[in-house]
Amino acid sequence: MFVDPKVAEYFSSEAVLYKVNGDIDTAVARRFCVSGFPTLVMLGSDGNEIDRVAGYLPPDEFLQTFRDYGKGIGTLASMVGKAKDSVDRNLYMQIAEKYKYGCDKAAAVEWYGKVIAAGKPTDSLSGVSRMELADILRRAKKYDSAVLAYQKVAKDFKKTSFASDADWYLGDVYRRMKDTAKAIKAFETWMTKYPKADTSEVSYTKGLIEKLKNPPAPKPEEKK
Repeated sequence: MFVDPKVAEYFSSEAVLYKVNGDIDTAVARRFCVSGFPTLVMLGSDGNEIDRVAGYLPPDEFLQTFRDYGKGIGTLASMVGKAKDSVDRNLYMQIAEKYKYGCDKAAAVEWYGKVIAAGKPTDSLSGVSRMELADILRRAKKYDSAVLAYQKVAKDFKKTSFASDADWYLGDVYRRMKDTAKAIKAFETWMTKYPKADTSEVSYTKGLIEKLKNPPAPKPEEKK
């Protein structure tokens, strides 16, 4: 499973590894609210979550993170404890991100709100927080609220990357809502409005527009 020998050694000598295919064992994925892969969840001897790593990390950073978690360093619980006597917005942001990748999305919303409240409404950390709040709505399929959130970001953060991202995600939300006309218009508007956007993003968006305009024919039902 692990290519790096140091990581493989860690899981053979310092920890017990249990691999789960979240697409198949959906009960486990739901229990720990796994929404993306890979996700590694560290459990204590009582079976409760200590913390997790979502996504990929370089081997040395990954090992240090897991060893720190085992000592109670850098865990969600330790960060929340520090935040009681802190006004550090970056700490608030780290806590919000940990909650977002876990089960307690309401807590993530609360901590992103604290990031915004502790700074200026349109500074960079507020921009990140507002995009994350919109993303939580999008992933929860609260599409009408997500549309409003992205529209507000695009309005409040004009001429920034936040506005560009918000305008693009408007198209994505409309696509998920199956409002093809609005999705196409939003994506085409994004390409016109941001001509200097990354070429790979433009190419991907053109592909989405093409699929929306010319959806593949439904597959014929298999004969029984």
